[in-house]
Amino acid sequence: MKKSVFSGENSVLDYLNPDKNEYIPLVEIPKVLNPFYDDKVRIYTKLMNTLPLTNVKSLPAFNMLLSSKEKGELDKVNTLIENSSGNTVLSLAVIGKLLGIDHTKAIVSNEVSRGKLNLLRIFGVEVIVNKEPICPDPKDKTSGIYKSKILASKHEDWFNPGQYTNENNPKAHEKWTGPQIWDQTEGEISIFCAGLGTTGTIQGTSKFLKSKSNSITTIGVSRIPNNPVPGVRTKNLLKEIPFVWKKYVDHLVEIGTKESFKLSLDLCRLGLVVGPSSGFAFAGLLSFLKKQKNLDKFRNKNGEIIAVFISCDSPMPYVDEYFEYLGESEFSKIENEHLLPKNIKSEIPAFSTNSKYEVSVKKAYNMIFKSKPSIVWSQILSDKLVEINKDIKILDVRKKDDFSHYHIPGSLNIEYKEIEDNILKYIDILKNNKIIVVCNYGISSQSASKVLRDHNIESYSVSGGMSEWSRKNLPRWKPNVCKLYQ
Repeated sequence: MKKSVFSGENSVLDYLNPDKNEYIPLVEIPKVLNPFYDDKVRIYTKLMNTLPLTNVKSLPAFNMLLSSKEKGELDKVNTLIENSSGNTVLSLAVIGKLLGIDHTKAIVSNEVSRGKLNLLRIFGVEVIVNKEPICPDPKDKTSGIYKSKILASKHEDWFNPGQYTNENNPKAHEKWTGPQIWDQTEGEISIFCAGLGTTGTIQGTSKFLKSKSNSITTIGVSRIPNNPVPGVRTKNLLKEIPFVWKKYVDHLVEIGTKESFKLSLDLCRLGLVVGPSSGFAFAGLLSFLKKQKNLDKFRNKNGEIIAVFISCDSPMPYVDEYFEYLGESEFSKIENEHLLPKNIKSEIPAFSTNSKYEVSVKKAYNMIFKSKPSIVWSQILSDKLVEINKDIKILDVRKKDDFSHYHIPGSLNIEYKEIEDNILKYIDILKNNKIIVVCNYGISSQSASKVLRDHNIESYSVSGGMSEWSRKNLPRWKPNVCKLYQ
């Protein structure tokens, strides 16, 4: 066994170099989380969170910078700039510092969480907040990708690695991830699965694996619209990616927020401390397997199916999101919570579920609209008036920015805290109607609905919220620019 000791002037750089380190662990998922175990399907995860920088993006960051250094492109560089709000720019900052580049700047979306901002700052990243369009065009001059290229071109000592177009992104996985998986499975891998973000992981890994065996099936996982999962994209947003990832993907699966965070939580509680994008890839693999009428075509010569999915990073940067997306019911209760300082008490609304006043998105739709979804969609896309039933009001209690991104046609937007604190202001607007209350995930809408019922207003909370509404592709108003992406 290697002693894993790194010494000398380049000790840390050697530690970060996959060529000078042990293989990234490949761990089988226990039977308790593998519903196909008894059918001889062995599911493994490649734990990229065990890399020195704890994330999958550190491999392309290392490869991009080392390749540029070998070409002499970094000789006079003292500043890196990249459009990234997470693992890529974090990794670039650390590796860049070791290569003598003192500054790393990140152009991040104005919707980035405070937790992710502070994580970047811990690693010395200089943050530039950018207000981007909701549905950006790849050539849009206001996009962070465009701005990072332009800013780099205006400074002789700045360099933009360009993770979205730099071929050394997928080549990192062709060089390290693919060969390791092939070796670790002794060439018996049947299925490979990864989430689609920049698409470097799936392109590079699949390119290598398919060069070894054309029988390997590759699953790409994209995000359901309006279902946030860090680091991965919807089908529409994948249109911005210039890599030829489709060439290496045999099947595309869509996965949403809740199952991603829930499976990540389940994996963490088994000792595999991985984040939501890992649960996302795992959910995509399980979804694919469930849809197969005959699994035998994937079996290797030993009669087994060896499936591997990528675990991208740890859950640590996303702790608050687990509680926001899953709700308090997934977590242990805190005894004597009243003794805690107010600023660290849970901000998740407290509620007691009452199924009598909770409706599915399908039932909510039928309560709201007279017409079929296809007709309502056509009305939205042609800017026609969308009629809702006369005795219904839709109350959207999300934040104003969320509401402006997309909402159910005809909705009234009053934020949850406003309903909770100042309900008497809105009694006259809401009374004498059935109120359909919707939020992001069906959590705060339950509390808001209860507040309304306490004031004798008939109200119903939409189970799963706008996340589930989007998953069912029910009609949503969007800004005009986003309609181009329908």
